[in-house]
Formats: sequence, C-alpha cells, structure tokens
Amino acid sequence: MPSTASRIHGCLLGAAAAEAAALAERYHSAGQHSADDGGLRLGAAGQLSLYTADALAQVLEWANDGVYADQAACVWLAFLRWAGGQGVALPSSAPPITERWIDAEPAARRRLPDRPAWVGSLASGEMGSAARPLGAEYDDGGAAARSAPFGLIQGTPPAAVVSMALDGAALTHGDPAAIQAAAAVALIVRELVAGSAVSDAAEAARAVLATRRAPSDDVLAALDVTPEEGARLEDASPAARALAAGLSAAIIAERTAGPAERNERDERNESKQYSFEDAVKRAADSGPEAAAIAGAILGTLWGNDAVPDALTRRLEGIDIAARLAAELAEASGAN
Repeated sequence: MPSTASRIHGCLLGAAAAEAAALAERYHSAGQHSADDGGLRLGAAGQLSLYTADALAQVLEWANDGVYADQAACVWLAFLRWAGGQGVALPSSAPPITERWIDAEPAARRRLPDRPAWVGSLASGEMGSAARPLGAEYDDGGAAARSAPFGLIQGTPPAAVVSMALDGAALTHGDPAAIQAAAAVALIVRELVAGSAVSDAAEAARAVLATRRAPSDDVLAALDVTPEEGARLEDASPAARALAAGLSAAIIAERTAGPAERNERDERNESKQYSFEDAVKRAADSGPEAAAIAGAILGTLWGNDAVPDALTRRLEGIDIAARLAAELAEASGAN
C-alpha cells in the first residue's frame, strides 16, 4: 500500500501527466505540436493543480507557525499569480501580488497555446466564492480537473473538503454542475488517501453531495456511473461528462491491474503503469479534463510510482510536482 506522501505525489503527478498526454495527442491529431522537443507540457489543470497545492501548503505552514491564513483567499491569490504569468491583464482593483518560488518555475505557468475562456473570471480582479461564484456561463470540467489537491490533506472532514473545493471552483466557474463536479473529485481523492477503492470513494462522495440543498442531478449520476452505463450521461452537462469519463476510466484501470498483493508483475508496477496509461487514453476520448481527473484518481490510488515512466520522462515540471508534494506532506504531517 502506498504511503500518504506517495499518494499526494501521485495525485499531482498523475493529473499533470495525464492531461499533458491528452493535450499532446489532441495537438498531434490536429497536425500541431505542443512541444518542439517532443516533451509534454502542462495544461491548465496541471498548472493550477500545482498552484492549488502551493496555496494549501502555504496555509498549513502558516498554521503550523500559529498564524491564521484564509485558505480561499490564498488559493485566489495563487490563481491570480498564475493568470499574470499567462499574460492576463489584472485590474488595479486586484490585490498586490507577492510571488512564491513556484512563480519562478517556467513550466508552472508557461503560456498555454489555447487559453480557456474561463480565465476571464480571474481577469475581473474579483474573488468568486461558493455563495457568489463567477463565470455562470462556464459549465466545462476545467474546475473539476484541477480540484483534486483539496482532498489531499489527511483528516480534513468531508464538509471542509467540499467547502474548499466549491470556493476554489467558484473562482472561475459558476455553473452548479461544474462547481459540484469539482467537489466530487476532491471528495473522491479524500477517500482514496484514506485507503478506499475507487468505486467506494465515488459512492462516499455521492452520499455527501446528495445531502446538499440543491445537488446537481448530473453530478450525482456521474458518481453513480458504471463503465458499462456511461452512455446514459450523453445529455448531462460537460462537467458531469468529464467526471464520469475520468471516473469510469479509473474504475476500469483498477479492475485491470488487480489487487497489489496478487499482482505478479515485477516490482516496478508495470501492470499499474500499463493500466494507468490505458485509462488516460480512454478518458482522453472525452477531453483533457477527463484525462486529468483519471490521472489524479489513479495517482492517488496507487502512488507516484504508478505514473508511467513513458509519460514522466517527457513531462515538463515533474520536479515541481515532487517538491510541492513533499511540502504538502510535511506541512500536513503525512508519512
């Protein structure tokens, strides 16, 4: 069984590698190149997952020093720093920016070839929240694809995970399904860190979200989906479809690899690496957001060693993921 520190690292690395691989395949199919050197570049979800982890590490570090820090505000400021790196012109009303080490890492905020439309929510200079989300028109899976880190802090109650994820999603997305899909991913990751199987983690997440005052039927259906019944979500929102595709791909991969104690492949987890890569390809059929969700889930489930060497050898920014995972693990007391 992977350590909590390995699960944290696997989550960040898995999401980044899976999304980058999906984007590279998309560009290849379109006759474009994502990197002249054949490398894999981080996408929006990969970059913002790292920025989210950095913000959470900062909050924990301050808390360990006896200093209170507003978690939602720290994530917002991290996102604004990222947006600045993307060339977004922030208004004068935006708060002053104090850079952290991650801002000096080119891979963490390399300008995206196709900047998502929801970046416009950050350009407003306003801070969205679950009570007053920004970007009501954005119903894609972009927020869900970057929200896994909210579930990585051991011992965080489900309600707190939901609150953090909803506030983080509301910085850019205002569609109810898009916001609740983000909370679903964070809740799944929380359960996986504690040692649950993927299906059990999804069931637990569904139970929590079902108690909300206005749960999204699309998101509840996505959490209840089985790989064989995915077609019934054809009319669901884009965010729910991305969640369902990423989740079902992860469930198939978990079944394919089988329990670790019965896995007779060599000690380098070749079976899991193969299943991981197959899951990324399966989820990528529904888009890079779905691939990132599948990668985050499987990376958390199996730890960082399960992220395929074929991807990590080409992935830009793997050192950033490793450093942030170490910082987050240390600050949260993970082993």
